[in-house]
Amino acid sequence: MIRHFLTRQFLCFVGVGATAAVANWLSRLIVSHWVSFAWSVVLAYGVGMTVAFTLNSIFVFPGSDKPRERQAFEFVLVNLCFLPLVWVGAIAFERTLQWFGVRRYTESVAHAFALAIPMFGSFLVYKFFTFKRRLNER
Repeated sequence: MIRHFLTRQFLCFVGVGATAAVANWLSRLIVSHWVSFAWSVVLAYGVGMTVAFTLNSIFVFPGSDKPRERQAFEFVLVNLCFLPLVWVGAIAFERTLQWFGVRRYTESVAHAFALAIPMFGSFLVYKFFTFKRRLNER
């Protein structure tokens, strides 16, 4: 199992994930001017998902034999399954930081930590399900 994480593909996935996380994080900063922190995490998640799908399908998991629409559907499905984990994580991290007396940037730091939660699990699901490659390819 661990061998899947010691690959160039996983490093590319981390780079794409970091890019998508920045898009997610920045959009949450903007959206949070109009809605609560909890709702801004949910709404920004869609921006991050869009960036992540586009970049993953091009750079990390090219060569899938599934139609693009099916990949997108499965990608959204996987990410919707991880959304509650990220949402609860963001709120829990924020409250934990405040409990420790941190008062500045708690929402930003908490959101950044929460975005990293699904990294390993989502990589495996994308690799073996969403962007599954043809049997004759590596």
